[in-house]
Amino acid sequence: MRARDCWALLQGGGVGRLALVAVDGAPDLYPVDFTVHDGCLYVRSGPGSKLAALAARPQVAFETDGLDDGCRWSVVVRGQAARLDRDDEIEASGILDLVSSSPTPKHDFVCITPNRLSGRRFRVFPATAPQGAEQITGSPRVR
Repeated sequence: MRARDCWALLQGGGVGRLALVAVDGAPDLYPVDFTVHDGCLYVRSGPGSKLAALAARPQVAFETDGLDDGCRWSVVVRGQAARLDRDDEIEASGILDLVSSSPTPKHDFVCITPNRLSGRRFRVFPATAPQGAEQITGSPRVR
């Protein structure tokens, strides 16, 4: 998928997954709300281990995916994360308009500057479920 196609999919914002290396050296993954502006990706965060990990090891990966026109798609952004501290940067990014789907306050802002962007799209064909099997649509759920 071309970079401009990836950016067009990212423009819709939504929820993605932020992958980073935690302070203890283990990989970790966080669901985050995101927006994009001027070739960068922005997320909101609360204080805690995620921000500490980003300060120690700012190289991150981010992934989001979706379904449109009978196709599944996925976009992966690899880049450098930096906490936004200046009011002018925060306001210019548009992150203040991003509403978090988490009930906890998110007053910290992170900018991810991409150094690699990739995406893929593939057609989804209706699955034929065996007799008596439950047909599951949408995202899988853990029970």
